Amino acid sequence: MPAMPRTPPAPGTWVVHMNHRNRSALFAFMFFTLGSHMVDLGVGWVVWGLWGFQCFLYPHLIYWRAKHASAPGKAEMQNMLFDTAAFGAWAAALGFPLWITFILLVSATVNLTVFQGLRGTVAAIGTLSVSAACAHLLFGEPIVLETALRTTVLCMVGLMLFLIVVANGAWARSLTMHDTREKVRQGERALQQANEHLTQQLQEINSLQTLLKEQANRDALTGLYNRRYLESTMDRELARCKREGKPLGLLLIDVDHFKKINDTYGHQAGDGFLRAVAAMLQTRSADLACRYGGEEFVLLFPDMPRDVTMAKAEQIRRLCEESTTIFGEFAIQSTLSIGVANYPESGKSAEALIAAADAALYAAKSQGRNRVHSLQAASAPAAAPAVAV
Repeated sequence: MPAMPRTPPAPGTWVVHMNHRNRSALFAFMFFTLGSHMVDLGVGWVVWGLWGFQCFLYPHLIYWRAKHASAPGKAEMQNMLFDTAAFGAWAAALGFPLWITFILLVSATVNLTVFQGLRGTVAAIGTLSVSAACAHLLFGEPIVLETALRTTVLCMVGLMLFLIVVANGAWARSLTMHDTREKVRQGERALQQANEHLTQQLQEINSLQTLLKEQANRDALTGLYNRRYLESTMDRELARCKREGKPLGLLLIDVDHFKKINDTYGHQAGDGFLRAVAAMLQTRSADLACRYGGEEFVLLFPDMPRDVTMAKAEQIRRLCEESTTIFGEFAIQSTLSIGVANYPESGKSAEALIAAADAALYAAKSQGRNRVHSLQAASAPAAAPAVAV
């Protein structure tokens, strides 16, 4: 046997007020509908008094009860069971006239089903049946199924009005729920749009932070990394080399006679020549090219032994020697002096490597410029330089 559906939570005070309004109107109309049949039966004043109490005082008494209950929704569900029990008792007391019994059963069943589903249907039918059976045993009235035409018409009209009221209430609640869902969907869309906007702003902020960080680490003129970035990176690279037992090469590069370039062609031309030199220094992606200051540059070569570092330095020197930088109407040529240092031969700290490369650079310049020098062993003298500026 399939399990009965779970009982939904009791509604709030809104149903108490709604049912009070509906119950008052329904019982007032039923006074005349059942009263029409009572006239035909010729009942006494006691029955009329009880029926008047049921129709005009009872709705307000149970409304007061539910309104002041600690759980108004739960109390109103009980009130609907009281209605159902009363319907059963009146149906039995009147002899179960077909139309009257039918509208009482439908009214009770629809009311409880609206709020409790199939469980409410079962509760309505069960309560009405028990109440009717008890009242029939108590009063022992004969069963008279027929009703007069006017009573039948009133029953039809009353049932129609009741169903219209219930359907209208259901439609109003459905419309309210639809509007509420639409507002929720609009809120969700607005929240999603706001979230997307915030995500976009966050991405823009992250991109801006990355750009600012990159700009803080870059030399504005050449686009190479700056001295501050070199100092922080060397410590990490040396720690890695020490940990993994790998070599590291370092070049300290100086543009020969750079002051003469500025004096002869102007500072803008000098800046253009520095940018050209920076472009020559862009080699492997793993290498680190930095502008060390003024016309000095540093190249850091991870995992590069001394002999390869020397060959790389000679390649750069020769490239600059053979290159011409065009700036406006001027063709500018110059050369490079390069000091070479290697880890661990030249030193095991950043300061020691820079000092070794600087000493080698000084030696290269002292020996005539346009050459590569290492303190371990000087390179062979370079060929006679081109006319240096």
